[in-house]
Amino acid sequence: MNKPQIKPKTEQELVNDFIKVYSELCEKHGFQIIVTPTWKARDDGTFSLVQQSSVGRLPKL
Repeated sequence: MNKPQIKPKTEQELVNDFIKVYSELCEKHGFQIIVTPTWKARDDGTFSLVQQSSVGRLPKL
């Protein structure tokens, strides 16, 4: 018997799978990951723009 050929997923297929699973997870639990830009003080007296992630409720539509 011939076994079916297993074709590895492309990068775009993996991205699409991730988006689908993440969206389902967000809908199931009612939360999402939120990224907010914020300034962070550095040792040399300057500031850097960083991305601060948190978890928040999905907006009610």
